Amino acid sequence: MPSSVTSTKILFNFTHLFTHLFLCIILFLGLPGSNWAAQAVKNQPQSSDIRVLIDVSGSMKKNDPHNLRLPALRLLIGLLPPDSTAAVWTFGTKADSLVPFGLADDNWKTSAQQASKKIHSRDLFTNIGAALDAATADWGQTPSELSQRSIILLTDGMIDISKDEAINVQERSRILNTLLPEIVKTGASIHTIALSANADTDFLKQLSTKTDGGFEQTDSAEQLERIFLRLFEKTTQRDTVPLVNNTFLIDESIHELTLLVFKPENAPPAIIIEPDKKEFQKNNKPEYVKWQSETHYDLITVKHPKTGEWSINAQTDPDNRVMVVTDLQIQTTRLPNNLFAGETLNISLFLTDNNNKITDDNFLQFISMSVMQKEPDKKRWFLHDNGLRGDKEAHDGVYSIGINKTLAIDKNQFTLLASSETFQREINHSVIIHDIELISTRVDQTQKNNKNYHQILVTPNLEFVDAGKMQMSAHLLPGEMLPGELLEDHENSQPIELQQSNPNLLQWSYESATLDPDNEYHMVIQMKTRTRSGRAIHYTSSPIQLSLPKFEHLPPLADPLPIDETPPLQEKAEDVQETETEAEAGEESEENNSDWLTGIIVAVIVNIILGIGGWFGFRKWKQSRESAYENITGELE
Repeated sequence: MPSSVTSTKILFNFTHLFTHLFLCIILFLGLPGSNWAAQAVKNQPQSSDIRVLIDVSGSMKKNDPHNLRLPALRLLIGLLPPDSTAAVWTFGTKADSLVPFGLADDNWKTSAQQASKKIHSRDLFTNIGAALDAATADWGQTPSELSQRSIILLTDGMIDISKDEAINVQERSRILNTLLPEIVKTGASIHTIALSANADTDFLKQLSTKTDGGFEQTDSAEQLERIFLRLFEKTTQRDTVPLVNNTFLIDESIHELTLLVFKPENAPPAIIIEPDKKEFQKNNKPEYVKWQSETHYDLITVKHPKTGEWSINAQTDPDNRVMVVTDLQIQTTRLPNNLFAGETLNISLFLTDNNNKITDDNFLQFISMSVMQKEPDKKRWFLHDNGLRGDKEAHDGVYSIGINKTLAIDKNQFTLLASSETFQREINHSVIIHDIELISTRVDQTQKNNKNYHQILVTPNLEFVDAGKMQMSAHLLPGEMLPGELLEDHENSQPIELQQSNPNLLQWSYESATLDPDNEYHMVIQMKTRTRSGRAIHYTSSPIQLSLPKFEHLPPLADPLPIDETPPLQEKAEDVQETETEAEAGEESEENNSDWLTGIIVAVIVNIILGIGGWFGFRKWKQSRESAYENITGELE
């Protein structure tokens, strides 16, 4: 809150003081005993299960000559929250357990720090498959309800288990087509790091994208520590507080804080300044401080930190972090790491007290919830629990928003923030937007009942989406569209129905006899389904320009017989008189009439034969076209 406002009116000062005292009293009394309404958070994994796989093949001597994998791994170990579980393997010819699976408490972290010194670059092969097999052996075939599962895979190469290249190709296929689908069933995400331009980036991207994991590529091992930080933030929602100009606020609910301070090589030691203005650094730290110092960063843990404003006397860095252990947390439903262009990023934020969602408006009215987009463009949204403007339900304690217009291809960085006069919490999250079309379209022409139709065919991309329970809808946009114009910007959009005529054929169609090939049309397609990894998708395509072919002059079908519309049993007087005159005409006239009637009967028979032949011909032609469509698109198994 700006200081210029707080000094303007006595009434506001009183309100400000009351707000501050109210929240302080709640925090001092202890959150577990507070009397605001709270609901248990259901179906939300409460801890993290992280498996780390480190390449120790001989090529690492070139790509990581200073063995910077060690401090990068030690950074990850130091950041793990105490309720998480983890394990580490190295892999070369085979996979070896470096740090056994266990709870990431102080004893486990001490053992893991020591074991990191065993990382080397001496092995002859790169057996990624063996490492994935070992890391997932105890996960079964279903997701865990208790923990969020993640794998961090670091390699500088490609599948290399034999001097016979055919065996390497076969192993690559086994991983992608057999092992990867099994990992998807466990709900795990694979986060991959390519530490070389020569790495099989296509293979690593498939591992990460199809499990909703992150992918990082670098040619410099000096970036490994920052990459491990970014991937760590994808594996667990570690509570953090904002660090602004090297200052941050600690409240009464925080039991422990961990400072990550990146530093240039040979920089002077960082100085930590507590709220009571006492200073310390590595050489004179208090007993309640643990200080891990590496060449490029310091990791400082403080038990039972003092309440108030802290500061750091060191060079500022956008990757510096203040992570805390606290009862008062900001949480969110699991956020995707990957989206496809046309999807919406749905974010739901809520506060918890000992993992119970806070729903009391008397407390939440003092809280500000916001989402800030930092990359590629800066924008901020303030969220409200009022059921409006993207919020799903009013007064349920959950602040929701859907973001799509500002999403750009490649990396998008967000900070989710909850703040009041007495505390602040934030979550950092990045999401990659992939420029991959989830649908394909084409326009054909067909003929029905002697009329020409344009047929628009829509087919989903089954490499990335699940075929089951798929829903399709569309809008037709006649006329020209300006660059960047969206569906909601177009005044003349028309909803149209896409039909799946064959339930065993993954293809939807729309037919129209009124579209003019000389005019311009666009179509926007909306699809609801799931990814291969099970994430729900609400996809809206960008406007697709339709190329309408002009109709070919196909042989017309036989015209139907004319219908005699003369009312029966109604004879006019003139008709009666004419009939009597014809009866008196004699035998020659009767013979002429008989020949005329015979000609009509013959003509009727010929037309019937031609009509039946034309109908069977059209049916055979249509069946051949449907068979061709099935050969092109395939059938559901």
